[in-house]
Amino acid sequence: MRSTVSTREEQRDALLSFARGCGYVGHWTCVSRNAGTALEIDASSKEARRLVTLAMQETAMQVPPSAAETEPTPRANPRDRISHH
Repeated sequence: MRSTVSTREEQRDALLSFARGCGYVGHWTCVSRNAGTALEIDASSKEARRLVTLAMQETAMQVPPSAAETEPTPRANPRDRISHH
């Protein structure tokens, strides 16, 4: 039992270390993936939870607005319509 716990703690710590490294260089998907896996291993890990939250916040801030939000839809010119007799 002790061996299993120790192995899981080592896995968690290695994942958190990797997630921190990814965070230093701004690879937020990597942070989210590794910290999320660490959180699956140890649901009580405050650091894993903090890193997952940080990655979500950073990713949300980097999403560019969609084209529909930035460019107005051109209005149709009535003269461009084809009229039938």
